[in-house]
Amino acid sequence: MLTDTGMILPNFTELRIYPSFTEIRQQYNAPKNFNMYFSRDVFANIVRGSLSIEGIPIESKQVVPKASNLENQTIFVRRHSNEEPQECRVIQADDLLLQDIKTKRYFRAQRHELEYVTIPEQEGTEVTYVLKQQGKATLSYQIHGKSHG
Repeated sequence: MLTDTGMILPNFTELRIYPSFTEIRQQYNAPKNFNMYFSRDVFANIVRGSLSIEGIPIESKQVVPKASNLENQTIFVRRHSNEEPQECRVIQADDLLLQDIKTKRYFRAQRHELEYVTIPEQEGTEVTYVLKQQGKATLSYQIHGKSHG
């Protein structure tokens, strides 16, 4: 079922917790083109090779990293609360290499110093399955366990 945001929500989610990993199983009424989005942190913790679909044969699977939309965007950097923010252009989003608009000099900033003009996209990974037909399908994957000790 599609919501107004276009996201497909699971009918139910089942967690199976083991000592070294957690298995997540989610049942969907899946369309033929089934898109899932994982934030960068979640996707980094998925056990490689564990992401699968059960219940409907898969025709193809595509995994596409989604980068932040910050590159070439204008942002403001406020290093100290009593200073005016510097207007900057993002050169490299991954390590926050910026160029000061006035001085044309390059520098790196910390995430907490940034003020955005637009809402930045979240970085993550989109996984698209093309299924033989629409219907009930179970998405399952394993997340690395956290060691307690």
